[in-house]
Amino acid sequence: MAKADLLTVPCFWGIIPYRHFGIDLGDGAIVHLASVGGDIAQMEVQRVSIEHFGGGKPISVEQVSDALSDEQVVERALAAVGNTHYHVALGNCEHFARLCKSGEHVSHQTDRFLRGVIRAGLAGLASGSARTVGSGATAGVAMSQTASVATLVGEVARHGAYALSRCAKVEHRHAERIGRGVGAVSAAVAGYITKGPAGCASAATLYLTVDAMSQSAMQQMQSNAKKTAQ
Repeated sequence: MAKADLLTVPCFWGIIPYRHFGIDLGDGAIVHLASVGGDIAQMEVQRVSIEHFGGGKPISVEQVSDALSDEQVVERALAAVGNTHYHVALGNCEHFARLCKSGEHVSHQTDRFLRGVIRAGLAGLASGSARTVGSGATAGVAMSQTASVATLVGEVARHGAYALSRCAKVEHRHAERIGRGVGAVSAAVAGYITKGPAGCASAATLYLTVDAMSQSAMQQMQSNAKKTAQ
């Protein structure tokens, strides 16, 4: 660990795992956005010791492409100390730390969670729509349901591949590409096992369609969030 590093520690929100982020000042201190006195309703950018930041948990260095200079990163972090702004989806600890590190206001873990919810919802809607078709299209309904289930299988595989890649220190963007590829292949294989070549094609098509729609929805949400922040 060194000056201006983007640091993370593993945490849990109930049973949901996530990573907490901070900026290393290089002098044994960390700047991070955290609760005041354990009250999540009161959040503040704080300067704390590295021991306090880690809380006895393993601390990792997050690799970031296109990072700002060390001086800029530290200057941004120190200038924010005392600020009280927080939003679990639009302004959390990762948003703050990455904004200091790269100038990019983004939370990859929040985005991944929201995209997963969107993809699962879209796949569920596709399955529900198929069930509204008349009984004369039984084969089509069965194929659509197979594709929907295969899409959810692909989503699980996608998250698993991403998590394993990150554990292996693969940079976020590359891990995303790995996860997307594993998800698509897993969905196609699940469709093939259930309904043969037709199921494979149907599952792959639905998975990629849902993925594109979720990406578009996320971009729109991020655009609206930036407008609101302004």
